[in-house]
Amino acid sequence: MHARSLLAALALALASPVLAAEPTPPAGPRQPPSPAEAAARHREKLSPLQVLVGNWRGEGWVDMGPHTGGRKTFQLKETVQPHLDGTVLVVEGLGTSRASPTAPEVPTHQAFGVLSWDEAAGRVRFSAYRFGGGVVDTEMKLLGEGVFQWGFDMPQGRVRFTLNVRDGVWVEKGELSLDGGKTFGQFLEMTVRRAK
Repeated sequence: MHARSLLAALALALASPVLAAEPTPPAGPRQPPSPAEAAARHREKLSPLQVLVGNWRGEGWVDMGPHTGGRKTFQLKETVQPHLDGTVLVVEGLGTSRASPTAPEVPTHQAFGVLSWDEAAGRVRFSAYRFGGGVVDTEMKLLGEGVFQWGFDMPQGRVRFTLNVRDGVWVEKGELSLDGGKTFGQFLEMTVRRAK
C-alpha cells in the first residue's frame, strides 16, 4: 500500500507542471493590416486596371431607338488617374457633339467614377456618378487581360458595359437586356485612343 501511495504521489508530482501551466488562449481576432499593408493590397487588386490610366480621345455612337432620333455620334475624352497613392482610380469622361458642323459643341454625356478595392466584399467596386444626381455602386469584373465589365439593373432591364483595352485602344460597348439578362442589344459603342 505504501508503494501505491508513493507511485501516486510521484505521478501527481510529474503531472503538476503540466496541470499548472497556463492554458493557451484561444486565437483572437486577426489584427487588421497596417495602413501600408492595406494600401499595397489595394494597389495589387487594382493592378489589372492600370491599363486604363491616362488620357484618351476618340468617338462613339449611341442609339436608344427611333423614338430618340436614332443613332447619334459624339466625340469623347476619357481621363483615368490614380489617387491616394494608387489605392483608387478616378475616371472622368466627357462626350460632346454638334447639331451641325458649324454649331458649338454641347455635352452629350458626362461621367465620373471611382474604382477601389472593397476588402469586405472581395471585389473591385465601381461607383459611377450620374450627371443630374444618383450613383451606381457595382462591381468591375475582370473577364480577361484588358477586358472588364460592369453593369446595373434599372426598371427597364439590365445594362452592362464591356471594355476591351489593347495596344493603346479602348473599345467599350453598352448593352441593354429587357429579358432579365438572357439576351442583350447594343445601344452604345465608343473607341478611344491613348493621347500622346
